[in-house]
Amino acid sequence: MKSFVKYLIVAALAVVLIAVAVMIAQRYFFKLSDHVEVNDGVALTKEFSIKSPTENQNSSVKGTIIVWGDKGIAKRMRIVASYEIDPDDFSGMTVYIPKKWYISNILSSTPEGPKPPLLPLSSDQDHDFYEWRNMVEVGVGFEGKPSGGGTGTIMIDLVSDQRAIQPSETFNIAVAIGSSMKNGVRTINAGNITIPISVKK
Repeated sequence: MKSFVKYLIVAALAVVLIAVAVMIAQRYFFKLSDHVEVNDGVALTKEFSIKSPTENQNSSVKGTIIVWGDKGIAKRMRIVASYEIDPDDFSGMTVYIPKKWYISNILSSTPEGPKPPLLPLSSDQDHDFYEWRNMVEVGVGFEGKPSGGGTGTIMIDLVSDQRAIQPSETFNIAVAIGSSMKNGVRTINAGNITIPISVKK
């Protein structure tokens, strides 16, 4: 009986020593690595920049679109944009999402709060306006009133419906910013740009 207890004690000590040895080996011999493959899987990048054409209105946006995909199929997309919205701009900035693409995540430099003017807004339902099915709005005023303006950065992640898209199919991302008032008529999306996206085979 005593020999059995002695065996258990020795076995337990051996397990502890092995665990300590593994921890030491991981700490000093298996160091964490910073090695990464830059742009892994990236098929396309595009930059855009646009300003509101309205006189004395300082609304502008500048950004980059990164597309992942292969064999002509665009799989996911990331839109990163830095913007400035004029205090008198009631239209703000809008990013139009094409059909066959879905919003998977939105990150914003604007914190959560009670209706902050620069908190991004999007719909969880499909819309049917021309070639776009959704949109992300920032700094859009309610009831046609300016939102107060400001600056910030937004990142929008999109995933494609790979069952529906065709190889090398072209999709358009549209970005609009700024507003104007002329003869009592309000105009939104005063400045706008369309960026074609296509992954080649």
